[in-house]
Amino acid sequence: MLTTGLRHQPFNICDNKKADQQPMKRTVLTLWLVLALASNVWRWVYPVQPHANVDQRLLQVSEFIGDTRTGQYKQIAIREYGEPAATTPILLLHGTPVASSAMTGLGQLLGEQYYVISPDMPGYAGSAQPLDDYSSITHARYMADLLDSLNIDAVHVVAYSQGGAAAIAFADFFPQRTRSLALLSTIGVQELELFGSYPLNHAVYAGQLAIWRAVQWLIPHFGTLDDAILGTGYARNLTDTDQRVLRPMLRRIDAPAVIVHGRHDGMVPYAAALEHHRLLPQSELVTLDAGHEPVYASPAMVIPGLTDFLNRVESAIAITRDQATTTRRAVAEKPFDATQREALTGAALLVMLLAIIVASYVSEDIACIAAGLLAAQGVITLPAAILASLIGLFSGDLALFFAGRWLGPPMLSRLVPDDKLTASKHWLAARGAFVIIASRFVPGTRLPTYVAAGALQLPPLTFIAYFGIATLIWTPLLVSLSAVYGAVALDWLEHYATFGIWMLLGSLLALWLLIRIVPPLFTWEGRRRALGRWQRLTRFEFWPSWIFYAPVVIANVCFALRYRSLTVFTLANPGIPLGGLAGESKSHILNALRDSGAVAPFAVIKQGAIQQRVLALDEFVDHYPIVLKPDQGERGRDVEIVRNRDQALDYLQRVVSDVIAQAFVEGEEFGILYCRRPDTAHGQIVSLAHKGKTTIVGDGAQSLKHLILADARAVCMASFFEQQFAHRLHDIPAAGERVHLNAIGTHCRGSLFTDANQYLTPELDAEIDRISKCFDGFYIGRFDLFAADAAALGAGRGLKLVELNGITSEPAHIYHPGASLLSAWRTVIQHWHHAWQIGALLRKNGLRPPGVRAVLRGLRDTTYLNREVKPPQSSIHAEH
Repeated sequence: MLTTGLRHQPFNICDNKKADQQPMKRTVLTLWLVLALASNVWRWVYPVQPHANVDQRLLQVSEFIGDTRTGQYKQIAIREYGEPAATTPILLLHGTPVASSAMTGLGQLLGEQYYVISPDMPGYAGSAQPLDDYSSITHARYMADLLDSLNIDAVHVVAYSQGGAAAIAFADFFPQRTRSLALLSTIGVQELELFGSYPLNHAVYAGQLAIWRAVQWLIPHFGTLDDAILGTGYARNLTDTDQRVLRPMLRRIDAPAVIVHGRHDGMVPYAAALEHHRLLPQSELVTLDAGHEPVYASPAMVIPGLTDFLNRVESAIAITRDQATTTRRAVAEKPFDATQREALTGAALLVMLLAIIVASYVSEDIACIAAGLLAAQGVITLPAAILASLIGLFSGDLALFFAGRWLGPPMLSRLVPDDKLTASKHWLAARGAFVIIASRFVPGTRLPTYVAAGALQLPPLTFIAYFGIATLIWTPLLVSLSAVYGAVALDWLEHYATFGIWMLLGSLLALWLLIRIVPPLFTWEGRRRALGRWQRLTRFEFWPSWIFYAPVVIANVCFALRYRSLTVFTLANPGIPLGGLAGESKSHILNALRDSGAVAPFAVIKQGAIQQRVLALDEFVDHYPIVLKPDQGERGRDVEIVRNRDQALDYLQRVVSDVIAQAFVEGEEFGILYCRRPDTAHGQIVSLAHKGKTTIVGDGAQSLKHLILADARAVCMASFFEQQFAHRLHDIPAAGERVHLNAIGTHCRGSLFTDANQYLTPELDAEIDRISKCFDGFYIGRFDLFAADAAALGAGRGLKLVELNGITSEPAHIYHPGASLLSAWRTVIQHWHHAWQIGALLRKNGLRPPGVRAVLRGLRDTTYLNREVKPPQSSIHAEH
């Protein structure tokens, strides 16, 4: 006896305002994703192009990666000042992120006496970009090739800031082409660059580049950011350049040299100029009462010392390394003495402290370790290092929290169900202090923890109290330990530089786990859902079709090669279009089987005016329930049992295509896969499966939702059943009441398929063989039919056929719980092999397989017809 028999239990309804906001949030997120995708496609189709000015000349040079020519060519844009004369030309190299335009003032002043070539180095402004290698070593090779294209043998190399690394490499690689070397506020030795450590500096550079890449990919900018002044060229030049090689290079350079440096330079410390002057015993040192900017802001300040040096080189008065005093050469050979480095003061100190703060936004641990190392080297005091680190960590953590608070909720509402979101909030509220404080001591967990705290709306004052306590403990400790144990810290950073990107990905994974996975595990419901997800992952019967069928596709490719055709398998059922691969009409197949006497009564409701469809339905229906399903469809799409005329009318209004109305058949449902070769008189059943219902039993106390999650099988498809019965989830089935969660014998809609080959008898085999022969042109496929019980099935008595599928039929017994994956693959591949064999035999008999285009057209049409739709909200049917 069918009955609803359910007591209603009230439940909370989502806030209307929140519900109204959801479509807008989804729209904004969708629009952002579409624009970000479109932006990246645009950047791929229209990559950034060099933009040389009208006053620049364009030249072609060989492309380099390191020391190797690739065989390709790149464009270099140059500015020229002065006229070629008897004096040696000047090669004027800019720094980063600026290009040659920043050197215009200095170039014009030098051009009054010399011929000056000022290039945009590759990767910048008017020269070729992007590059595979932005390192200073490679830039030096490019400059040599540029001089070749201009037919210039030797130059005075004048370089500013980051350009100094390329100038030093050029002077070392090409000593015969380097008449002199002028380093204007340039970088050089690694020990005096930024934090003084290669792994430390490059960990910061790598983080900076990763952030920039994320900005490029995630912000819809359509290429406008690809040529930003602090963009790829700047970040890659820093990341690709290894300054550790510059110290031995400086020791080998023989050409006359001058070093012009500001005493208050906050970008490249004056100590670097002193060290370069020591390593170049032939060099002259010109100290300016300025910072880092005179080269482009006040070039007239630089010109006197620079031109005086160049004139003396031209007059052969300036000395080379071999001509330097013995004392200067002996000093140059001594190792670097870090204790001689002066502590920073004034503007330079402020710049360094700001650098620590900014570095903390890339990696808090790196910033703290860097501050400790700088304190150990005497560059800054330990209290200053701790203070800068505290400011950086505090401001960065606040930014993460408020970013999560402002940006997180829209994304969470899209990605995380409301019940899980609520559970996560309760979990964090209960354990927030432990989680936040503990994350401070576990690298890689802070970003996800703080963003999650904001996204889950933890009160700001509570968060500040938690992480403030942790920061005040952690920061002085880490900075002080780094100052004392610098070597250990550097070793850690060496590993960070290698695995930094994986740590970033690990942080993102931890964020996902923290929000979506971990909090629900503290509730019974969360653990049951996790179990259901795990079973869906580990039991192939729940895998997506594209995963399960990957080996089958490979096998079919092999069959195509073996039978020398891509489509011969579609001949296996000549009476069905494409053999039942796609687009077949259920009514056409059932009509072909009418003479068997086994087809359940049915009628076709054609598409058209709703009044005509209703009349056709009324003519067929004698009593309800009946089954309604599309004439073309698969995997249970839009198949419904309707129990009254109102439900039928609603169905016909929703499904406007041709529909089959079929009598509802009582009994047990089975799937029988049949196969017969064209050259044999009889076929046989190759698979027999029982299609059972997923049923739960009420206890009079628990809701339907609870019972679904508690059931060992239903939990595997909990999301599907909850969506299907969304309007009944909080109803409470009566004690002993059996509730069938699925009424349709389709595996993807919850049916339990079990191996029923034990019921296979000669009588059943003969009856199915008889039925199949009533359909001229059918050889292989699966009958879906009903029998009163297993005994009636075995006797082949009273079978009612509801559907017949062609070559895409599955041997349904493979989905028996606990069945072997390898056995399932073997069975399905064998089924497809039968289709290929039958098709090949019929081809020998004169049938011609359809073309590939026809098959693809059928697949396309079927894909359109069977696009995924939400399952209907079913009325629960239960029995005592």
